[in-house]
Amino acid sequence: MTKTKYDTAMIVGARPNFVKVAPLLSYYEENNHNVLFIHTGQHWDKNMSEDIFRDIGLRSPDINLNIQADSMNKQLGGIITELDNFINSETTKSLFVFGDVTSTLAGAVVAKNNGIESYHVEAGLRSRNLHAPEERNRIMVDSICDKLFTPSKDAVDNLLKENIISDKISNVGNIMIDTLVKNQDVITSKDNFNPKEFNIDKEYFVLTIHRPINLTDQNLSIIFDGLKYYADDYDIVIPAHPRLKKFIEENDINTSSFKIINPQPYIKFLGLVYNSSLCLTDSGGLQEETTYLNKKCITLREETERPITVDLGTNKVIGVNKNIIDEINNSLNTKLQIYEGIDLWDGKTSERIYQELN
Repeated sequence: MTKTKYDTAMIVGARPNFVKVAPLLSYYEENNHNVLFIHTGQHWDKNMSEDIFRDIGLRSPDINLNIQADSMNKQLGGIITELDNFINSETTKSLFVFGDVTSTLAGAVVAKNNGIESYHVEAGLRSRNLHAPEERNRIMVDSICDKLFTPSKDAVDNLLKENIISDKISNVGNIMIDTLVKNQDVITSKDNFNPKEFNIDKEYFVLTIHRPINLTDQNLSIIFDGLKYYADDYDIVIPAHPRLKKFIEENDINTSSFKIINPQPYIKFLGLVYNSSLCLTDSGGLQEETTYLNKKCITLREETERPITVDLGTNKVIGVNKNIIDEINNSLNTKLQIYEGIDLWDGKTSERIYQELN
């Protein structure tokens, strides 16, 4: 049990959270605020947790709950129970939660139950797919947090349609871009990218998949069979999420046509993406990062909670079907328009959040 009274607390649990918390935590501490930084341990793979902290200059958490469970319900319950020891009126004035993972929902629930103000960074995103746990988390978190910081105008519109009062909503921009702007020079530097490190000897695609809907025999077969069509002309590089790696091993899937590598630290991974011919993903954040980096992205889902990356960016949502080869061909043969920027995606989101609350 912590005895210090903190100005605020920030909770993270998964790799995307780390990228989002880093600039805000730094900004608060640079302005002499005492911040309680908690890691729930939701992602415990070394390559997806420890390495990225070092990579983006994120300091070590004050507390690591190390909650690991084999179901979302058990994980949620475990995080809530442990967080209750640290997030209360005796320890902190407020709590920041980020994104849409289990840790985000747990933090919002504990803060609400203990009478602590809570702030959701990256509020208002909607995919309209309630089968996705991330979508359920977003809706529940936004309904109980005291302040909702949105990344784009469409997110504001989503919240207003849900009858959330406008006074709770503040459109501050995309906090992930803060971290990207800070590291952009090294990410895009040709001197810092060595294709031989990944055994790459020709143009290549990057594939990232981790969502349960794609880790099925049917969907993974469609994705892999489509990509095999290009294996003679392109290297297919797959930084394998632990969930994907486990599925491949348990189902004895042949991946000889691809280059399977471990999850990469933030800067090295985005350098890999930046130098690729095409990125294919079911991730949310990567749709935004490829848009900002002006790189072609195909999203292997039926919907996106980030439609601005389609409307103003480089992303195309294609689902998972037999037309994947045609979609890849179309992408490869389409010349990108130069990215002209999205409002408030400028690296100053953390500053705007701070100014709003202080």
